[in-house]
Amino acid sequence: MELNQTCKNCKFRSHLFDKLSDEQLETIYKNKKTTNIEKGAIIVNAGELIREFIYLTEGLVKLQKIGIKGKEQIITIARPNDFISLLSVLSKDIYEYTITALVDSQVCRIDLGVMRNMLRENGEFSLDILRYISNTADDIINHTYSINSKNLRGRIALILVDFSESYFNSLEFNLPMSRKEIAEMIDMTPENVIRIMSEFKKDGVINLRSKHVEIINMDLLKKIRDLG
Repeated sequence: MELNQTCKNCKFRSHLFDKLSDEQLETIYKNKKTTNIEKGAIIVNAGELIREFIYLTEGLVKLQKIGIKGKEQIITIARPNDFISLLSVLSKDIYEYTITALVDSQVCRIDLGVMRNMLRENGEFSLDILRYISNTADDIINHTYSINSKNLRGRIALILVDFSESYFNSLEFNLPMSRKEIAEMIDMTPENVIRIMSEFKKDGVINLRSKHVEIINMDLLKKIRDLG
């Protein structure tokens, strides 16, 4: 086995794995499966049995709930180095949400039994996983509250700033979501999403060409976000 092929030396390795011994990392390496996921493909469906830890190494994915009346609600967007199955994997036998790739992505799947053995054997690793779950839940709650407390313009501004600073680290990016998906995430109608983004373009806050966004005035966009 070449050194650069191991989990220990993987450039996508999460800081959570720092608490694992070389032997434990070797066990994960021997049991993991790497899968390429095409944009739009479902990684897991709500209701499926949980058999693996799923770790996102490349791309972006959405975690989504489907309501009783069929209404879709995006819970959060996960980025590389996120454990995208962790909200259910330690407390449920089945997934509570559907996970779908927003762009071409790559995941590592690690057998659930292997990971549970790691948690039993390594107390520091277990505590880090619990902290990660707690922080993830807090982030979702805080983000949801922030969205619900803003007017429509403030919600769109919040999403655009998030994409720029948290997901792409650039003032220019291609929206990974349709207008309908953005509407689902921030509880708006697609028509309002289209209208407000057009207003931002007219006001010189952004340039918009189909899905390509260029933020022209980040200070103003953040002001709209904060006052919205």
